[in-house]
Amino acid sequence: MSEPCCDHHHEPAPAARPMSGIVRFVAWFVAFSGLYAMSAVCPFCGRAGCPVGSASAGLVGLAFASLMQWGRACRSFLARAVRR
Repeated sequence: MSEPCCDHHHEPAPAARPMSGIVRFVAWFVAFSGLYAMSAVCPFCGRAGCPVGSASAGLVGLAFASLMQWGRACRSFLARAVRR
């Protein structure tokens, strides 16, 4: 009986990391809200450091992070709904 050349061919596939989706979403959120906040001003008072401006940057970051994370799934759901 011959020995296998190495053991890596018989190892099971690594388990999926359950936190990877959450970490990816948080990374997208921080990236988009940070990019928006660097150049954003408050829509009401016009100041850059206003809490309302920070909240709007967070909402924009949430919207774009959601599109990046689940955009393809939403698009396929809408396509299936229109076909019916």
